[in-house]
Amino acid sequence: MNDTVVFGVDLTSNESKPTACLGLDSRLQPVYLGFLAKDSEIIAIINIISPRVIAIDAPLSLPLGLSCLDESCPCQSESESRGRQCDHELRQQGIPCYPTSKKSFIKSLIHRGIELKNKLTCLGFQVIEVYPYASKVRLFGKTIAKKSTPQGISFLKERLGNLLPGLKPCLSMFDHNLCDASIAAYTGFLYCRNSVNVMGNKEEGLIFIPSSTPNFSLPERETII
Repeated sequence: MNDTVVFGVDLTSNESKPTACLGLDSRLQPVYLGFLAKDSEIIAIINIISPRVIAIDAPLSLPLGLSCLDESCPCQSESESRGRQCDHELRQQGIPCYPTSKKSFIKSLIHRGIELKNKLTCLGFQVIEVYPYASKVRLFGKTIAKKSTPQGISFLKERLGNLLPGLKPCLSMFDHNLCDASIAAYTGFLYCRNSVNVMGNKEEGLIFIPSSTPNFSLPERETII
């Protein structure tokens, strides 16, 4: 596919719960949206649309010093905070996030995220870590209703309709998972336009969030004769 495509993944902790996925082209038009259960299914769709960037909503790395999340293993984080620098930088900005440590309650999500990233990287794809809540704070402000409530869903759908007009025909079917997959994909789009800020360090792991003032223009739609 010649047109730039970004693929957002709101990853679940295991394959028993389907993962929301959404792809956008360079004009922010959807090229794929839906739920996929298995990693193999996610990879199969990615192979078909061949995105420039895959933006995954899940921790994709461990703190420096950790080789695993097994509490019986002697490996220890090099950081005094016992977590990643990118997570610490988010909290410094008043953006809470799940801990990436041996005490984490999202260990299964962390393991799945890292494994999926490694599989995709081996296939030659570029994979970045995103955090839709942080993206929403940057894009919409800190006053955001909980995404699991009717008010939160209405809030997200209204703003997604303005941010990504191409989604308007299908927003009625969106739940908060597809909303987060959309935000992940849009953050990947901003990454391609150099309109993101970077949290963390490259050696350990990075999280990309929208810059305070994204600056880009969409290409004009081509005339088909």
